Amino acid sequence: MNRMGLRWCKQYEVEVLHTALFLVKNAPNDMSLAGKESLKFFTQICWFFFEGPTSWKDSKTLIHDVLCPTRVHIRSESGENDHAIISEASLTLLLSELSSTSHLVRFAIRHALRLITRDTTTSLQTLLSKHTSSLKRLLFPRLLRTLPLPDQVAVIDALAYIVDRAPGLLPISDQNLLGFMSELLKMVSIADGEISDAGFSS
Repeated sequence: MNRMGLRWCKQYEVEVLHTALFLVKNAPNDMSLAGKESLKFFTQICWFFFEGPTSWKDSKTLIHDVLCPTRVHIRSESGENDHAIISEASLTLLLSELSSTSHLVRFAIRHALRLITRDTTTSLQTLLSKHTSSLKRLLFPRLLRTLPLPDQVAVIDALAYIVDRAPGLLPISDQNLLGFMSELLKMVSIADGEISDAGFSS
């Protein structure tokens, strides 16, 4: 890829991203080194196509999760608000895995979006503004309590990312979000024994 150059490789962007993402998705759960290497390869591919914030290039804290409450946030420099050019097909591919049941895949997607948007909330909101409907279908497919536990975790994780990094996409007045939060709070309350509802599991 380095030999052929970015301009030539751009025409195969979707295929290359799909291959890199496939490696992350299929990394054995019981082999941490395999997951590390596949994530490293995926990150290198994303850097090749989209680069990232200038302030990250000499940083030793390159890969960290935006949802980690103890993270050290490296702010982007001013003038880096424009997201890198990404094809609609590539963006659709990434968003389709935002709520993957694999925590490694979810992390990889979040990190890729950070690179594309130069780690700014305004750019992420702009990038995803045309995909609000597809995001809603992804995050609110059916009642949360009817999903298997891994899917519940994945959807909640993805929604937390969207609300944190692009709050304007799903305002608090959105009926889908209100219904989701109401159901989630009720599930938590029942699990804690604070309330009981015999018909809630139906």
